[in-house]
Amino acid sequence: MGKKKKSKWYKLNRSLHRDIGYFCIGMTLIFAISGIAVNHIHDWNPNYSVEQITYELEGIASTPEDALQDQLLQRTGIELKARTNFWPSEREFKVFFDGGSNLILDLDKEIATLELIAERPILRRFNALHLNHPQEAWTYFSDFYAGLLIFLSLSALFMVKGRKGIIGRGGIYFALGLASPVVFIILYSV
Repeated sequence: MGKKKKSKWYKLNRSLHRDIGYFCIGMTLIFAISGIAVNHIHDWNPNYSVEQITYELEGIASTPEDALQDQLLQRTGIELKARTNFWPSEREFKVFFDGGSNLILDLDKEIATLELIAERPILRRFNALHLNHPQEAWTYFSDFYAGLLIFLSLSALFMVKGRKGIIGRGGIYFALGLASPVVFIILYSV
């Protein structure tokens, strides 16, 4: 390949890498943020925040069953709209509210625990995209995005020439990056 053709190829590669890279920044941020959130799902709920509030309700156990829900809401001051209720056990009464929150009354301890559930609107949607909940067209867009990432990875190999490029320091970093998941596969039998 002549020097002029080589120079044109490097210039085209750099331009495509730059422009496609700019296009991918938003998607990469969304996938990275939601990836961290989903990876730590055992530590916290990335889709909803859950706050627990406890109420001591002395004498509530003597309330007639048909008035229990109204009495609970009145004494706790909860202004959420009750959807339904049920008895999970003989001594436990549960009220469900619109939006997913709930109130559990332990009749033996005369303690009610309110679980206030609030959506994390942006993060929940990022997570839904990351886990491909929309499917259909989103699957094809995600495949397209993955193809662009493959291009960015391969074109990056030829961005720098010489000792700092793929035949030098860049090659070492490339090998380390490739080896990292292989090590985890071997250690954890993924």
